[in-house]
Amino acid sequence: MTTSCDLPGRDDPDGLIRLNHVILPDGVAVIAISGDLDLATADRTVRYVSEVIDQHDGPISADLSGLAFCDACGLGALIRIAGYAERLDRWVEFSQPSEALVRIMRITGVDARLLIPARAGLSGD
Repeated sequence: MTTSCDLPGRDDPDGLIRLNHVILPDGVAVIAISGDLDLATADRTVRYVSEVIDQHDGPISADLSGLAFCDACGLGALIRIAGYAERLDRWVEFSQPSEALVRIMRITGVDARLLIPARAGLSGD
């Protein structure tokens, strides 16, 4: 059984970003981030994901497959989310980023921090 959860402010009134999450039967909280992650939506996204981190003790995965656009402010939001989780001795797995987003992460050097090693193109060799 999957549990759907709603937090206040889950959608952007302008329709630019959609945020929701479910708790899977194995205890993983999967946060879907869809739409545009940019200057207009970065703070709202960080607040939402931080609330999920605060309320859920299990593993957390942020599904980025629905992102249509992510600029430098959006990338900064992902870095802020990762930093918030780290300060709480937690980890957020950012899953299913687009190739364009992976490319931006690599160019800026944050891929090793934000992506699981296989997705970042890193190996244990």
